[in-house]
Amino acid sequence: METPKQVDSPELHGLTTTSFEVSFDGTNDYLFRDLSAKEITMTESLLTPGLQTSMKFHSFMQTPIIKIFDNFKSAVANIKVIRPILNGFNMLDRMEASTRIYRLENRKLINNNTEEFTLQGCDDTLLNDARNLVSKSWKCVSPSAIVSEILGTCVNAINTDVETSGPARDYIAENIHPFQVINQQADVALAGDDPSFIHYMTYENFKSGDPRGLHHFRSLRSLTAPNNGVARFFFQETGVHAGYGHPESILTHSFPCDFDYLSDILNGVDLDGSQMASLVVVNPMLKSYHLLGNKARGCGIGRGEYMTSFTNFNSAKRQDSCNTDVEKHLLLRQARMNLLEQDKIALRLTVPWNPVLHAGRMIEVYFINKETEKYENYGSGLYLIHSLTHTLKAGGYGTTTMDCVADTVGGGIV
Repeated sequence: METPKQVDSPELHGLTTTSFEVSFDGTNDYLFRDLSAKEITMTESLLTPGLQTSMKFHSFMQTPIIKIFDNFKSAVANIKVIRPILNGFNMLDRMEASTRIYRLENRKLINNNTEEFTLQGCDDTLLNDARNLVSKSWKCVSPSAIVSEILGTCVNAINTDVETSGPARDYIAENIHPFQVINQQADVALAGDDPSFIHYMTYENFKSGDPRGLHHFRSLRSLTAPNNGVARFFFQETGVHAGYGHPESILTHSFPCDFDYLSDILNGVDLDGSQMASLVVVNPMLKSYHLLGNKARGCGIGRGEYMTSFTNFNSAKRQDSCNTDVEKHLLLRQARMNLLEQDKIALRLTVPWNPVLHAGRMIEVYFINKETEKYENYGSGLYLIHSLTHTLKAGGYGTTTMDCVADTVGGGIV
């Protein structure tokens, strides 16, 4: 591998600033003449099995050798970020990430000698997913085992975090992309009786030290467990937790959705938390027909959300197969996933850049009452990070903006 070429942000001093540098593997030296990095954004989401990295540069045009920007195609960009003040709070103060450049966009003149452009990067696994198809069958294999095989064999994921799931099932992948296989496994995977598995990716790489991102296959129940918390933040009009200089301060915040009773009903959950959804399962072999969930008669069969599915319950052995187990996952799966829709975001906040923050992690948030300074105002509590964007600007200003959902999503409630 060639020696990386490095582009630094301007020289920074002071512990509160956030500095970054970008280096590239596999590109030509002349591309880096008078090239400066102006802004980097790094995005994660529970609903996306990939990472999106955007880097904005300014480039001086009048050089002896014409710059051919096609040479950036498929180059690996290495990003290092550090905020020294975090070390004083016993926090991780740096982050490293690598990304594969797949797109150059928005190239334009900003004066007669300088042009601006943006490089878009993604993880190699996203490209491997696009170039591969899966045609294979599994007999009585758990969803987590299939996911581990797909991540390791089909997309060459280096860093993985796969939660154990059941039940063992028969499965056939019919010439579909690897991430589609994982999505289908997430639809049927159970953590006990909880059908809330999701596949997503973060910039975490602390387990292996490899700067490439981490693939997760986890349930909402495990993500909202108390041991998954990573940080706490405070909003106080005056006092020690105020301003960009304090790592635990909240710079801006809003509450897009505190509760949504209509959505709860549409998702099959009543005001008292009782299940309203109904599921009819039909076994053609046994000529059986069962109504599951809420069996109260309304304007037809059952109440609330109504679904129908085939099953092989009580006939799996005769069919030389494993149970489909639709009775366990199908009734609640839709409701669980609807809790992650954009209109269910409970809290949106911006904090000083912090490398421990990732989608799928829990945070504590406190809104201090300035009259008493003892009690937390409404909205304080535990939240699950739904998605986030790290924004790093030349000059030392770095922030992390998070969309969060309430920790109650682990139990199926907005």
